[in-house]
Amino acid sequence: MSANYLYSGSNDANEVAWYWRNAGDQYLSGDWNWPAIENNHDRTQSVGSRKSNELGLYDMSGNVREWCWDWFEDTEYGSGLFRAVRGGGWMGDVVSSELTYRGKFEASGMGPDQGFRVVRNGD
Repeated sequence: MSANYLYSGSNDANEVAWYWRNAGDQYLSGDWNWPAIENNHDRTQSVGSRKSNELGLYDMSGNVREWCWDWFEDTEYGSGLFRAVRGGGWMGDVVSSELTYRGKFEASGMGPDQGFRVVRNGD
C-alpha cells in the first residue's frame, strides 16, 4: 500500500533522490548553475545508496530520469517529437523527482542523467 509520499519512499527528497543539489561532493545551495554543478563533480550515483520505497525499489525518484515509451502530447509542438520522462535525474531540480512529474525529452535524444527501466506488464 502506498503512503502517498511526494517522492518515491519519502516526503524528503534527500532521503530517496539524487538531484543537482546533492549528487556531488557537497550539498549545493542557490540557483541551478551548471559550472557549480560541474565543479561539484555531480554525477549518477550507485543504485541503492538512498532509502528504498515501500515496495523495496530504489531510485524511482532522482538519479536517472527514465525515458518512457509513451509520447508527450505537446499543444505547442504537437505529438511525436518528445517522449515522456519520469523520475527526475541528478542534473534536474527536485521538482522533477516528484511522483506526479511528467517531463519531455527529444525522442532521439540522450543525456548523462537519462536512462530507462525495463518493465513487463502482467499479461
